[in-house]
Amino acid sequence: MAEIRTGYEMMVIFKPLLPDDVRKASHKALVDLVNKYKGEVINADVWGKRYLAYPIQGHEEGYYIVYDIDLSPVAVVDFEKEVRRIPEFLRFLVTKIQHPEDERVRLNKKIMDI
Repeated sequence: MAEIRTGYEMMVIFKPLLPDDVRKASHKALVDLVNKYKGEVINADVWGKRYLAYPIQGHEEGYYIVYDIDLSPVAVVDFEKEVRRIPEFLRFLVTKIQHPEDERVRLNKKIMDI
């Protein structure tokens, strides 16, 4: 029986002064973690460095990346527990996409428009 996966959007705010190699290693760690839970990263949208609405851990800026992932709803809680252990993240938020098929159409259109 195939495992049911659901579309999620995950916004991650990295610490702003991380060297590129450290940020890339953290990104790879996150992708590996998604794969560990038999999920898939569909897209990673890099927003770059932005000012925060309020200071977080003494930082006034953060480096934003928004991930579109497929993941089993059962695995989300354990996945989030492990994401909390990644020290390069200031904050993250995982939200369920209500209509993942519409989101995929939007992503495919975005890729085609480039």
